[in-house]
Amino acid sequence: MSEFVSFQIEIHGIVQGVGMRPYIYKTARKFQLTGYVKNKGSSVVIVLCGAQFALDRFLHELESNPPPNAIIYDINITPIKKIDYQDFKILQSSKDEKMEGYLLPDLAICEDCLQDIRNLRDRRFEHTFTNCTNCGPRYSILRELPYDRINTSMRSFSMCPSCKEEYENPENRRFHAQPNCCPVCGPKYSLQNSKGEVIECESPIEKAKHLIKSGKIIAIKGIGGYHLVCNAEDETAITTLRSRKKRPCKPLAIMTSEIKNIERICTLNTLEKEAISNNIRPIVLLRKRNNTILPEIIAPNMHQYGVMLPYTPLHYLLFDNFLKYLVVTSGNISGMPICYKDKDGLEHLKHVVDYFLVHNREIMTPLDDSVVKVLGDEVLICRCGRGYAPMALSMETPYEILALGGNQKASVCFLHNKVAHISQYLGELHLLEVCNEYTFVIDRLSGLLKASPKIVIHDLHPNYFSTQYAKKLGKTNIAVQHHHAHMAGCMAEHGFHGEGIGIIFDGTGMGTDGTIWGGEFLVGSRSDFKRAGHLAYATLQGGDSAMEEPWKCAASYLYTIKESVDSYFPNIDQLQRKLVERALQNKVNCYESSSMGRLFDCVAAIIMQKTHISYEAQAAIELEAMVDETITDEYFFSVVEGEDGMFILGYQSILKGVLQDLKNQQPISIISAKFHNTICKATVMCACEIREKFNLDSVFLSGGVFENAYLLKNIIAELRKSDFNVFYNKKVPLNDGGLSFGQASVAASVLEEGAYVPCNSYKDYFNSGQLCLCKNNGSWAKN
Repeated sequence: MSEFVSFQIEIHGIVQGVGMRPYIYKTARKFQLTGYVKNKGSSVVIVLCGAQFALDRFLHELESNPPPNAIIYDINITPIKKIDYQDFKILQSSKDEKMEGYLLPDLAICEDCLQDIRNLRDRRFEHTFTNCTNCGPRYSILRELPYDRINTSMRSFSMCPSCKEEYENPENRRFHAQPNCCPVCGPKYSLQNSKGEVIECESPIEKAKHLIKSGKIIAIKGIGGYHLVCNAEDETAITTLRSRKKRPCKPLAIMTSEIKNIERICTLNTLEKEAISNNIRPIVLLRKRNNTILPEIIAPNMHQYGVMLPYTPLHYLLFDNFLKYLVVTSGNISGMPICYKDKDGLEHLKHVVDYFLVHNREIMTPLDDSVVKVLGDEVLICRCGRGYAPMALSMETPYEILALGGNQKASVCFLHNKVAHISQYLGELHLLEVCNEYTFVIDRLSGLLKASPKIVIHDLHPNYFSTQYAKKLGKTNIAVQHHHAHMAGCMAEHGFHGEGIGIIFDGTGMGTDGTIWGGEFLVGSRSDFKRAGHLAYATLQGGDSAMEEPWKCAASYLYTIKESVDSYFPNIDQLQRKLVERALQNKVNCYESSSMGRLFDCVAAIIMQKTHISYEAQAAIELEAMVDETITDEYFFSVVEGEDGMFILGYQSILKGVLQDLKNQQPISIISAKFHNTICKATVMCACEIREKFNLDSVFLSGGVFENAYLLKNIIAELRKSDFNVFYNKKVPLNDGGLSFGQASVAASVLEEGAYVPCNSYKDYFNSGQLCLCKNNGSWAKN
C-alpha cells in the first residue's frame, strides 16, 4: 500500500490565463488527490494530499503535458504536515509581495471558439468577443496581477447566468476563463461616423463590411488598439488611406482569412505556414508572387508582403467570398503611437477614416501587431508586439535593473527576480506622443511587476530622450555603449558565457571615441569589449537630414573619393548641391561615421536615385529588394590592419566599382547583388583576420542592417563555411527593439563582476553621480 503524503507545489512561469488551475483541478481529481489550487501573485500554488504513487503520476503529467499555452520555468515542491482534505477545490487568488510577474501575452482565437462563432445554433454565433481558457486577450486587458476578472477591464461586464455556469464548471473549457462573455453580457461594437456619432443599424459589423466593399476606410478598435482597414484590392481606397495617413511608401500589412488566399499572392514554406497560423498570428514577411493580384501600391518597390491571418472573432466576420483581402495597418498618423483610447482615436483619426467600428471594453495597454520572418529553419522576431510582448527571458542575476534602450524602435527591459521582461515596440522617441507612451509603459510594467529598480541603464548618446529620462529618475545611472549592448544581448539570448567576436551593423550609435559607429567588429564578452575593427570612417554632412535625404549621404561618400556630386544627382537643385559640397570642404555640420547603414543608403541613392525617403531605412530596404540572387560576382575590397591594431574595411574601392558598373549601364539588380556580395565577403574576411589575432571562433551578429535577409543569410553561410560558430538574434529583434535587453545584459554582467568604476571619458556629458562603462580605447573601465 502506497504511503499517504502531503505536499505544497509552487509553479512559476507563464501559468496564469492559460487554463492552469482548471487543468490542475481535473488532473488532481483524475489521480484521486485532494487539496486545492490557487493563483498567488503571478505563480500558481497547489496543495496535494494522497498516495505517493498518485502524486508521482500527477507531477509527471504536469511536466510532460501542461496546458498548451503555459510555459513552466520552475516547480518547487515542499513536504507539509499531513492534512486530510475531503476533495479538491479551486480557491480564491491571493497576493504575493514578491512577484515574478510573468505576464501572459494576448492569444489568437482558437479553433474551438472559431467553430462557435460559425455555428448558427451556438449562443455565441457571430459573437465578436468569444474566448476561452485557450485564447483571447490577456495583457491588453490586465490592470494588475493576479490574473482574475476583477483585475481586468472585463470587470465592467457582469457574467450572465449561462456564462457564470460555464465559468464555474470544471468540465467546461471556459472554466475560469477571465474574459468569458456572450452577446447577452459582453462588450458590444457600434458603428460611428467620422464625427463620432453612432449610426443605428441592425448589425454594425455587416454594415462596416458593406462600407469597406464600397471603398470606405474604417478605424476598427481591436485588442491592442485601432487599425485602419480598407479593401486591399481597391487601389483608390489604398491611395486615399496613404494620403490621409501621411504614409506614401512604407508597406502596408495585409490580412486574409485563409492560407489558400495567401498562397495566391505569396510563396510560403512549411515553417512560414506554421508561423502565420500559430496562436500569436503575427505579421509574417513573405515573398511576393510575380503575378500578384493586389495593387503594387500596397508594398511599392518591395519583393515581399507583410501578411497575417485573423486573430479575433471580429476579423473572421469581416471576410466573405467577395472580400478576401484587407489592408490592416496601425491606427495612427505615420510615426505616431497606435491609438487605443476612444477619445484619442476620434481626435487623431477623424480626418483619416470615414467611419469607426468601436467596442466598449477598455484597452489597458497599447500593442502593435508583431512582425516576424523566417530565415532558414528559424523564426526571427522583427517587431515585438501583440502575442509576444511582454517577453520574459530568464537571466540569472540578483540585480534589479531598468534598461531604457535607444532612440529608435524603442523598448524597455526590466530585470526583476532573475527574469528579463522586455516591453512591446514603442516607436521613435523624437516624437512627444511616443515619449509619453514610453513613460506610461515604464510605469505600467513597473506596477504590474511590482519592480523598483535602483539601477537605470541608458545609451551613451547624450541627446536621446531615453538618456535624459534616465537622468531625471534620480537613481544610479550606467551608460552602455550601443554596439556592445547589441553583442551582449545576442550572447545573453543564446546563454553564451565567454568571449567572442561581435559583428554589429546598423545606422547609428555613439562610439566611445565620440564618433558615430555602425560598422563594428568587437571582441569581448557581456561585461567587456574592445573594438577590433570597423568600416572605414567617412565624413558625413547634414546630421539627421543625411538619413532622411540619402543623396546628402551619397554626396559625402563621393566627396571622399573625389567624385563630383553633380554627375550623379542632376535632379537635385544645384544650389543645394553646392551648399553640401562647401559644408564638406569647411567641415560645417559634419561628423565622422563608420556606419554600415549609411553606406547602404549611399549606394541606393546613387544607383536607384533614391534621393529622399519617407520611412526609416527605405533606401536600404529597396536596395535589397533589387538584388538578383543569381549573381555571385563582387567588387574589389580591402581589409587592412591599421597602426592602432584595428582592422579597417575600406569602402573606397567598393564605391568605385559601383560607379564603374553604373557608367557601363549594368542593371541595378546586378549592381545591388555585387554590392551585397562584397559586404558579405569583406565581413567574413575581417572576421577571419580577427580570429587569427584573438583566437576566437564564436561570432555574434546583431544590429538593424541585419534585418536585410539576403545579407544575413549569406554572411551566416560564409562564416559557417569558415568554421565559425554563428549566433544571431531570434527571440529578441536584431534592430534597436532588442537594445534594452542587451543593455540589461551588459549591466548585470558588469555589476556581478564588480567591474565598473566612474569614468571621466565623457566628463562633459555625465553628471558626477553617473557611471560610464567605457574608455576612449573602446574597452570597459575596470577596478
